[in-house]
Amino acid sequence: MGISGLFESRWILVCVCLWQTSLGQVVYSISEEVTKGTVVGNIAKDLKINIQELESRMFQIVPGSNKKYFDVNMKTGALFVNERIDREEFCEQNQRCVMNVEALAQNPHRFYRVEINIVDVNDNFPRFPESSLIMNIYEDASPGDRFHLPLAEDADVGSNSLKDYRLSSNEYFSIDFQTGEPTESVELILQKSLDREKQSVMNILLTAFDGGKPQKTGTLLITINVVDVNDNKPVFSNRGRCVKKTQM
Repeated sequence: MGISGLFESRWILVCVCLWQTSLGQVVYSISEEVTKGTVVGNIAKDLKINIQELESRMFQIVPGSNKKYFDVNMKTGALFVNERIDREEFCEQNQRCVMNVEALAQNPHRFYRVEINIVDVNDNFPRFPESSLIMNIYEDASPGDRFHLPLAEDADVGSNSLKDYRLSSNEYFSIDFQTGEPTESVELILQKSLDREKQSVMNILLTAFDGGKPQKTGTLLITINVVDVNDNKPVFSNRGRCVKKTQM
């Protein structure tokens, strides 16, 4: 290899080394909704910066890199929460929620990256699209017939997300909950034949449960109108008047 080639190789190596030493990165985890002032970690210690140098080197969070959520105590080197963090607002329902914070120090000039994992807390209730539902079901429906119900939604993720449904005690219906996308569904299943002449309206309560501890719930009031079908023949009374008699 010639002198020029050797020089070029060394220059590339030096550039790579300088780039690596100009970057520092630490990873923290913190729960959403923590109070303002909560300490995330000691960024000076973790980035191996002398606390006494923070002010002289003008250490700062780079504007635009989620600065409004975090700040640094220049006396202690602690990175702390500067504003309430709502995980659902920032990451919606993504399983992994990460905030990237960038910091800068001068003399010498160094650039740092801090990765902060925002951990979900069970701060949302399961919610149905509406609080009540009216269903019309014909009285000649057969046991085993299924009727789709609206799904509840829960903005939380993981173990805090929606896990189950339960139906209030009744003699006519049960529910079937199928999990897994895209087949997630909840259905009402008829267990016993309906008879409008005995009961024309019934109210049952569907409750959605999440997996948090303690659990949070959401409810849907279902009103079922049993629709009449022509299942009775006219019969004559002893007075010769035609009346409608219920078949046994």
